[in-house]
Amino acid sequence: MISLDSQIDIPETLLCREIEGEAVLLELEKGRYYGLDPVGTRMFSLITRHRRLRPVHADLLAEYDVEAEALERDLLAFTAELVAQQLIGARESDTP
Repeated sequence: MISLDSQIDIPETLLCREIEGEAVLLELEKGRYYGLDPVGTRMFSLITRHRRLRPVHADLLAEYDVEAEALERDLLAFTAELVAQQLIGARESDTP
């Protein structure tokens, strides 16, 4: 189960290209791509920086006018979708 304590694994075969505030993720091994809107692009950018969801949540909370619970639901759903598409992996963090 994905939670704010999840560690995110991003394979080396996943490329991200940002164009005019939106991103396209390209999975090289399977030749699949996935488009992100501006908010998804920001989420993914922070996920690649932190590799953990809790600091991503904290950064987004500071940037957007949104309630913490709603943001948590959206971030977890976004992450779960990327995992379901086999673009990234998620596991429980080894450290708190």
